[in-house]
Amino acid sequence: MPKKFFRVILALILALGCIAGCSAQKQSNEEASGNNGQFSTMELYNSRFNPMNLSSEEAFGIVASDSSALLIDVRSQASYQDRHVAGAINVPSEDLRDYATANIPDKATTIVFYCFCGDQGGPALSACELMAGDGYTNVFYTDPGNNWNYEGDSVFPESAQTIVSGPAAKKIYDLDPGAILLDVRNKNEYDAGHIKESLLIPVSELEFSLSLLPGKERVIIVYCKAGARSSTAYDILTRNGYSNVFNMQSIDFWPEALVSE
Repeated sequence: MPKKFFRVILALILALGCIAGCSAQKQSNEEASGNNGQFSTMELYNSRFNPMNLSSEEAFGIVASDSSALLIDVRSQASYQDRHVAGAINVPSEDLRDYATANIPDKATTIVFYCFCGDQGGPALSACELMAGDGYTNVFYTDPGNNWNYEGDSVFPESAQTIVSGPAAKKIYDLDPGAILLDVRNKNEYDAGHIKESLLIPVSELEFSLSLLPGKERVIIVYCKAGARSSTAYDILTRNGYSNVFNMQSIDFWPEALVSE
């Protein structure tokens, strides 16, 4: 048999073996998942990036459409009492595992965590990781926005807040040389992109950092990512006597390009 012909036959045999092996492996993986190649949240978490970071709108839709879904605020009891999403359960992070063991026996229950920490997740992301590690298959986290209703000691009626659009905020800022753009997101979000000349004070630190702000008559335009943290910041500022506060809600509304430093 010519050597060239022998090499062709050998190459074909090796190729067919590779194809058969890959097919068997794929079938084995699908059988192991028990769902014909469809992955649960837990499997996605293990293989890619879950727990899932939902937008405010996505999370709102899930909670509104699933009567058995749980919305859990993982902050402290004091923070929850001050301001929280209406209908949310308060389970501080350190109590979560005990609470789940006693109250969430069905590990397919849809659970959405939040803590007002932005897209980075913070304790809400940690809660997802804990629950996914314990076998819960539908866990998510979000940063609630203004499509949610809020309750708590510091929540004012919606009409009490002065909401401005991005272009309107830009005009106010340009006309008043003493105006302040206050970014209340976290540092990682700020470093990734912020409005030029804005001042960063994360909302979790704002109550204790008011000395960084000038006179209480100065114009302050506050913003975050989705609007929830800026609304909280607005309440903190007005409760402490700042009289010219404007809530732009989302940095995405600003009409100019962001900067990073």
